[in-house]
Amino acid sequence: MRSRSLFASLSVLVAAVALWSQPAAARHGGLYLEMGAGYGVFDSTEVVVDHDNGNVASSSFAPTLKFGVNLFGWAGVEAVASGHYWGLGADLGGGAYGGGNVRLTPLEALTYVIPQDFTLWSPQGEVTWKDRPFDLGVSFGGGYTIIGEDYAYQGSYFQWGIDAKFFVTPNFAIGIDLPFRAPTYQPFRYTNFSEGDGLCTDGKDAFSRSGLAVGFPWPVQPQRPGDEFNAADLSSCSGDPPAASLFTPSFTIAGVFDFGV
Repeated sequence: MRSRSLFASLSVLVAAVALWSQPAAARHGGLYLEMGAGYGVFDSTEVVVDHDNGNVASSSFAPTLKFGVNLFGWAGVEAVASGHYWGLGADLGGGAYGGGNVRLTPLEALTYVIPQDFTLWSPQGEVTWKDRPFDLGVSFGGGYTIIGEDYAYQGSYFQWGIDAKFFVTPNFAIGIDLPFRAPTYQPFRYTNFSEGDGLCTDGKDAFSRSGLAVGFPWPVQPQRPGDEFNAADLSSCSGDPPAASLFTPSFTIAGVFDFGV
């Protein structure tokens, strides 16, 4: 609940700053800070996070924070931090994603096709297509991810997606973001992340140093010394990593700070 309260407070702050800003053609070159709240649909039968029952990671609430730059309405880059979490108390778990995207805004190309006298309605009155009150983005990128509860996994991810924004003022937008993430985890299941100890994986299954399959329950601290690998010996794990995907439809708010170009 504390995380959601913090997110709500930050949302109000960005909205207030944006609404008090002076009008500007912000889409044509500027910095932006965007916050999103959505539902992370995590799809996997192999990312096991529960040592007692073998449960996999869950779909759950997913906040996102982006900081980016738009260059002349055509494209830009953005840093992204996102996550999703589930459970309470001892069963609390979640995933985190940190990386960057390249974002393209293809509607700008229509500026050279649509007549100059063509106008659209906007909250500020009639405007030309170049100053339209909406925009569409296509993004792709990637970064680092970690996920876990009793067990943990880490690796990289690739992301692609689309988003739409409507500018309530030239400096404040609301929208929808539809990112898809494809994690590529290491073939290694951490049973003690701080110590770097764990088990090799082959999809959902895990194997100890002796080569024996390890089922459930499996204690966080194994009872037989030498059963586990250390992350430094990751090259010894030759199985397939756990497969997963994440789709996070989100509502967004963004404050845009104009370059004046």
